[in-house]
Amino acid sequence: MEQRLTNHTNKKTQRIKYIIFDVIAVLLAWASFVIFRRIEIESNVFQEIQLFSPIYNLEKLFISIPFFWLFIFWLSGYYNTPFLKSRLSEFAQTFLSTLIGSTILFFILLLNDPVANYHDYYLAFVVQFLIYFLVVYFFRYMITRKTTEKIHNRIIGFNTIIIGSGEKAQQIYDQLQSMKQSSGNFIVGFISYGESVSVDKNMVLGEMAQLGDIIISKEIDEVIIAIDNDDRNALLPMFDILYSHDVTVKVTPQLYDYLIGGVRMSSIFGAPLVSALDVRLSEFEKNVKRLFDIVFSCLVIVAISPLGILLSIMVVLTSDGPVFYKQERVGLHGKRFNILKFRTMVSDAEASGPQLASKDDLRITGIGRFLRKFRIDELPQFINVLKGDMSIVGPRPERPFYEKQIAQKVPYYGIVHKVKPGITSWGMVKYGYATDVDKMVERLQYDIIYLENISLLVDLKILIYTVKTVVSGRGM
Repeated sequence: MEQRLTNHTNKKTQRIKYIIFDVIAVLLAWASFVIFRRIEIESNVFQEIQLFSPIYNLEKLFISIPFFWLFIFWLSGYYNTPFLKSRLSEFAQTFLSTLIGSTILFFILLLNDPVANYHDYYLAFVVQFLIYFLVVYFFRYMITRKTTEKIHNRIIGFNTIIIGSGEKAQQIYDQLQSMKQSSGNFIVGFISYGESVSVDKNMVLGEMAQLGDIIISKEIDEVIIAIDNDDRNALLPMFDILYSHDVTVKVTPQLYDYLIGGVRMSSIFGAPLVSALDVRLSEFEKNVKRLFDIVFSCLVIVAISPLGILLSIMVVLTSDGPVFYKQERVGLHGKRFNILKFRTMVSDAEASGPQLASKDDLRITGIGRFLRKFRIDELPQFINVLKGDMSIVGPRPERPFYEKQIAQKVPYYGIVHKVKPGITSWGMVKYGYATDVDKMVERLQYDIIYLENISLLVDLKILIYTVKTVVSGRGM
């Protein structure tokens, strides 16, 4: 009986499975290494002394060791993609993460151990690394192998739709269905694209206008674009919809040059498809970025708490209304969230509808003008970062009201939804606040440049420039 996987429940279960067996593996590896130390390295002379070494505080270590390794494995990005793992990349990822983890443990727990000679240190490090690598990789290999076999045998798979209803769509469908080893695609149906219908009409789920609703209702995980029309202008609205959904997008090679952003080969074998709309960050970089967001936000919130209390009092005393201002914005994959700011305008500033602020806007309060000048009003957004709605660096989120207007001018605007929005961005650094939709469009170009060159180093540069902007008071 086939089992269709979704983006949430089954992937979460698979991820938990890897985590549980990783915990079992590192505990077995640590116990094996402790036994090796007792038998092979320690002499009878040192045995009584070694009992006081950190390595033999077994009760604490058997609790802390799994947490240490789970952090290392999470940071490596191993748990981000629980399905469709490459055997080679899994081997390399496990090798590198266990090497780094073993090195850290060596310097923390083993370096100060009394030994007969220094060769024992080298032996301890090598054996520790080999035990961890072999035990961890063995469990991972068994899980991945079993999962891959189920995917290849069409026991489990991912809900997939094909955009297109012409000859190319039928060709891709036939190729996927005729493969001896399945790539994991369970074809739910086709989306008509104004072509002559060459596919089974009973499998046509709807037209392009219904694409977003179909992705949600059918719990689609993967979208394959196989249309006969390769016109770039016709493709842009399609990608604008797909940017707003957390789905894997694959295209036929003919569309390669029409895409915004990078593409990568999804598999050496199977149908000739390449993946599109991927963020140009490795899984490791994504996790480092998120870890930095959490740590930095916590430090900032603690550091500015006295200032936050003072500013809150000043905001309340200088104008009627709440301390914080909540405003609906659009974030990752089009998800709506409420952004937090210190209130800088009078409480009824938008009584007549959404309005962008101008340089000499009379709605801005006295303290509000100061807060905006040095961008202090943005500080509460570190709470949004901790909640996971935002990142510290990323394209600035816009309001739904203005997003619709921007999208009319820039058909590919949805590309900014590939990543979490940020407190600061390349657009904010280079352009600052936008006072109308046309200036939003101009600022957008900088955010697109950021997405095309996204990296941890670029994030660091933007943070440095942001600090300069804040200190110089060029926030408005």
